[in-house]
Amino acid sequence: MRILLIHPQHEIQRFGAGVYKKHLRYAPTTMPTLAALVPTSLAAHVRVIDEMVEAVDTSLQADLVGFTAITSAAPHAYELARAFKSNGATTVMGGVHATLMTDEALRHVDAVVRGYAEVSWPRLLDDFAHGRMQRIYEPDGTEVQTLVTPAREHIRKRDYVLSSTVEMSRGCNKRCDFCVTHRLHESYVTKDIDKVIAEIRALPGKLVAFLDPNLIGNIAYAREFFTALAPLKKWWVGCVSIDLLNHEGLLDLMVSSGAKGFLIGFESLNQEALNAVNKGFSHPQDYAYAIRTFHERGVMVQGSFVLGFDTDDKGVFERTVDFIVDNKIDLPQFTAYTPFPGTPLYDRLQQEGRILSTDWSRYNGHDIVFQPKQMSVAELNQGLRYVWQRTYSIPNIFRRLWGAPYWVKPAALLSNLNFRRFMQRVHA
Repeated sequence: MRILLIHPQHEIQRFGAGVYKKHLRYAPTTMPTLAALVPTSLAAHVRVIDEMVEAVDTSLQADLVGFTAITSAAPHAYELARAFKSNGATTVMGGVHATLMTDEALRHVDAVVRGYAEVSWPRLLDDFAHGRMQRIYEPDGTEVQTLVTPAREHIRKRDYVLSSTVEMSRGCNKRCDFCVTHRLHESYVTKDIDKVIAEIRALPGKLVAFLDPNLIGNIAYAREFFTALAPLKKWWVGCVSIDLLNHEGLLDLMVSSGAKGFLIGFESLNQEALNAVNKGFSHPQDYAYAIRTFHERGVMVQGSFVLGFDTDDKGVFERTVDFIVDNKIDLPQFTAYTPFPGTPLYDRLQQEGRILSTDWSRYNGHDIVFQPKQMSVAELNQGLRYVWQRTYSIPNIFRRLWGAPYWVKPAALLSNLNFRRFMQRVHA
């Protein structure tokens, strides 16, 4: 059996055409994990293609072709599926978009794997081998006991700025109404600590990136995990929620385990906006203290902001830039408020008649696909360009990085210059 596993990418990230060069690429683990789940009894030949680092040749011969795609990459995944089907392959799709838009996906592929795949993917492969493949495969609730280590031989390590990527959990314990994570995985589940530590110990180099949406979704588990991680003397970066500081001693424990960078979804400086999108656990009055505290511990802060909330007026852009520069956020990033299909946000805006496009390729965080409440589409688009240009101006890069921990400056400066180039091409 010949199995081809493809991770299609949106045009912005796609190899050759996109603006995501090596310095912005972290190795995804979804398809290497699926490769690890292929039963040895099938004696299958498996090939993995990540379109961030390799072009897809649709003339490749395969019996079964699997895709995983976020919403912005879904139309391209459908195009690839049609090409492979015309060559006689059976096509399967999983991931967030296929899970939330199953009926749509089934118009383009032969089967959909919804949610966790640790049990359903091997079952699908067995059914396919015996000529009884179904159209939809659902998780059965036992996946948490079967989370596996990715087959890393399928990762083209030389093509990523960091290939030592790992997960210690799945899902998120938060329920932000614009986020798809908790719709794909309703629960927050954790891997066996000993297995993850063994996986990290085997990774080359000193730096590790966690791909988890929230490393502190289970506080008791996080304390145990980072205690076990500390003896490895690794450095790591990963996503945390801003309520990290509410848990006494947890920051110290994470720093002692090697924390060197946090990605934090600040999203907005307006408490009303956060409350409205079910993110009331974040409190903007605490942001400055949190950033200062992280910097004092030698942790770089990558801060994410969303623009275009219903509470946002045209002054939000200036306020956001001033806050970022004044508080020296090392690596800021911005996205437009995006109503991904399958989320409560999409349903609400659709009912209000404010969805302007169902071209999923535009659901990339940079295009405006809905009617903002307090400004025009053009004003929001112009505002996004403004915040990128101002925060990544050369003077403001140096203002933000001034006073950063000594080890942070080289890495942060390089990352800022790369993001500046990315911004210039995306928001030209």
